[in-house]
Amino acid sequence: MCDEVTRLVWRAAQSESRIVLVILLSSLAAACDMTSLAARSSAGLFRRASVAFDEQFDYELARQAAPAFLLQFEGLLRVVPDDEDVLFSASKAWSSYAFGFIENDLLAAEARGAQAEADLFRDRARRMYARAREVGLRLLERMAPGLGAATRAGPERLSQFVRRELDDPADAPALFWTGNAWGLQIDISRDDPALVADLALPRILVQRSVELDESYQQAAGHTFLGYDASILSPALGGDPERGREHFERALALTRRDALLVQLNYARSYATQTQRRDLFAALLDEVVSAPERGADESRLANQVACRRAQQLLDQIDELFPAPIAAGQPAAAARESSWP
Repeated sequence: MCDEVTRLVWRAAQSESRIVLVILLSSLAAACDMTSLAARSSAGLFRRASVAFDEQFDYELARQAAPAFLLQFEGLLRVVPDDEDVLFSASKAWSSYAFGFIENDLLAAEARGAQAEADLFRDRARRMYARAREVGLRLLERMAPGLGAATRAGPERLSQFVRRELDDPADAPALFWTGNAWGLQIDISRDDPALVADLALPRILVQRSVELDESYQQAAGHTFLGYDASILSPALGGDPERGREHFERALALTRRDALLVQLNYARSYATQTQRRDLFAALLDEVVSAPERGADESRLANQVACRRAQQLLDQIDELFPAPIAAGQPAAAARESSWP
């Protein structure tokens, strides 16, 4: 509507009709204000209503509905590009969709040996995480002007900045979802040295989120930090035992009801330390958990169940039987785990 009125204003200006010009300028302002007002109202509504999506009991229904929400958020960003509710919702939605659905397809394709298909899913997920990161950083810049410059200055400067400028528990959600998207982008792009070099930056954002509100989103910050510390061996800079502490804290805070905690505990710490028993126990707990009523972890728990079953199906590949002295390799592969 704004574009149409703008064209009419241009014609009026060309005809030097001042009265018409004044009327059309007023119309333009009113029309644009109404569009912006409607978009901002929708933004707040979407953020409050997103709880219903998190509580969805039907995984496939959620999967089919999610793209429409993503496109709506992108449309709203065209109208109100600096609205904090829209920026927050878009960042959360892009990273959640990539992790919950696209990465699931990626793992399924890899399990089938369809590497070309898996590469396509990996590229899609990487781009979605990049978009979530970009939008999240815009949000944080709105909340704390100067954050972008602090990020470019490096980890030490960013750490000082977020502790000084973001000190309200209400800041925890934006810090978490931005850091989470950035970290997931890096995790799926381990072949990109430039991205991996920035790993300390999302870690700082999530750590600050945990300091402000460690229970946010079912202790998701502790889960992120546990995975981040455990996924690499100590020789490569990881610290699995510190990661275990984060996972145990998350389990305590969630009373073991948020199954993404157990999933990530298994796929990082248990795998890195080659604890097959712990790996199996955690994932068995996930797949056998009874469905709970509506709460914010309901859909996430279904994502965890699907991913846990995929990992259990690969347990012999992830934890190969040790080769005994003098035992042929082929015989070792056929033997059962002691």
